[in-house]
Amino acid sequence: MSGSSVILFKTGYSFISQPVQLGQGEEGKEGAVEECRIGPLPAFAVHGTVAVQAWNTDQVEVLSLGRRKKEDLELSLPTEDMSMAGFLEANMGTMVSVDVEEGQGMRASTRCYQGRVKWVKAMGDVGTEARLAMLEIKKGQVKKDKLFNCSNIVNIEKIAEDEEEVSLVARYRRTATSKAPMATLSYLTRGLAWAPSYSLLINKEEMTLRLDGHATFLCDLPQFDGEPVGCVSLVAERPKVHLEQLCDPLVSGMGAMDFIRQLGAETGQQVPQRHELKPPGAQYEQHSRSKKSSNVMLGGCSGRGYEMEMEESYISQSVEGIKGGESVEDFFHYQLQSVPLNHKQPVKMPFIKQCGDIKYEDIYFIDLDNSVRIASSGEDVESSVEVKHAMSFKNSSGQPLTSAPVSILAREKEEGQSKFMVQGMMKFTGPGKPVIVEITRSKDVQANYVVETGSDRKTELISKAVSWTGAGKKYVDIISKKGKLTIKNPRKTQINCKIEHALQGHLEKSNPVVKEVTERQSGYHGELSHISKLLWELSVPAEGTAELSIEYGIKVWK
Repeated sequence: MSGSSVILFKTGYSFISQPVQLGQGEEGKEGAVEECRIGPLPAFAVHGTVAVQAWNTDQVEVLSLGRRKKEDLELSLPTEDMSMAGFLEANMGTMVSVDVEEGQGMRASTRCYQGRVKWVKAMGDVGTEARLAMLEIKKGQVKKDKLFNCSNIVNIEKIAEDEEEVSLVARYRRTATSKAPMATLSYLTRGLAWAPSYSLLINKEEMTLRLDGHATFLCDLPQFDGEPVGCVSLVAERPKVHLEQLCDPLVSGMGAMDFIRQLGAETGQQVPQRHELKPPGAQYEQHSRSKKSSNVMLGGCSGRGYEMEMEESYISQSVEGIKGGESVEDFFHYQLQSVPLNHKQPVKMPFIKQCGDIKYEDIYFIDLDNSVRIASSGEDVESSVEVKHAMSFKNSSGQPLTSAPVSILAREKEEGQSKFMVQGMMKFTGPGKPVIVEITRSKDVQANYVVETGSDRKTELISKAVSWTGAGKKYVDIISKKGKLTIKNPRKTQINCKIEHALQGHLEKSNPVVKEVTERQSGYHGELSHISKLLWELSVPAEGTAELSIEYGIKVWK
């Protein structure tokens, strides 16, 4: 997988691109239409994301992709009872796929189950078709038993062990005389995720810290066998995937009407009712898949085909590490290289460069959005705000810090020794911005926040008339509000505070002045009062008080 690239999301979905060779290495004729097997693909890929793109479109044109037909495997024959129960009994411990009739009348349907034959009731005095059977069905790491009445089974097929991969057949036409052309197979799948975490090693004497960030990779996809993946991008944001639960039929092998119904369920469209008793194909969770291969197949019409040149005993000399980072539209990609992703074996490695000797300060942190109302009169509100002991430092990594748990360790005098203090949460912080990590709740410093609403309202025209009749004019009322935060410090030393507030409205005055403003997008189209994330810094004298006062206006439709 050294030539592959993977984009990982926190949601457990990933977009995988891997090089494939169309055909074998022989030279082909111009205009010839050929077929070859490519893959493997995992057992699930989001509908509409499976694609093959030629590297050089002047040499080859990809005509179509199809699901590779499964190989037929023979069941053991029963010696006496030739019923469905007899076939299951003769194949005890074997992986099978059974089609079972469920429901009655208009609700009747046929469903496919895959599992290992675990138990079949002895014939005894019961009829040959009234026997019960049990399959052990595995979904992920969970195993469950399914009990059937053998008289409802209409079909039994033997399937290969550990079926977790799918192969495709690509039809292509050479547009120039050349050797086997290269292409890229790509798809969006689930089962590959990353989880970030941070650690802060603080030096209390020098008031400095060291920042480390690590990513843990979890892989449920069998085609990753520990060979380093050339390029891995980690995305902190959560992109929208409209059909994230719908498997592409190229992978699932789902029947036409089953797919239409599931597509309608995902998109909210009306779908036809189920009338047939035996729909073609199986449910996509339990489809029959091609046998797992120990190597990543990259093409070939027959025989061994073309595979990556890698011996099992070969150890890649490419060193895993941090490649950098880049912004792609609204998303930031942390880029790594040579990541040894391995099926069912978690891997942990740095995803940002270590930052040392960062100056930090002990502060008290107040989030005005997390207040508790203690009194109200009309539209005036008085609230108690929790004060937290925290630490603040500048993000000097040159990259955004994504939301993740952070462990704070205190450096001991002995070389290499450290003491665990607390685990908190790192909030998303842009490069060069101040980072605030909460440590503990303050037991003595107190804060109180009062919001008063003015009685007078101003009217403002926000949309002019579009005709001589005055149609189109729109007005809003502006409600004036005043907020006052009072901080009491019973300590015998001065304390420094940082105050955050996501203000919905238009800030008019502030004392002290705002240290930092970050604009946020409105929650919906046409929102009158936008949201701004505000940050203040305030020093409170020993055994004294300090105040923060703001005035702002909120727009409402008149």
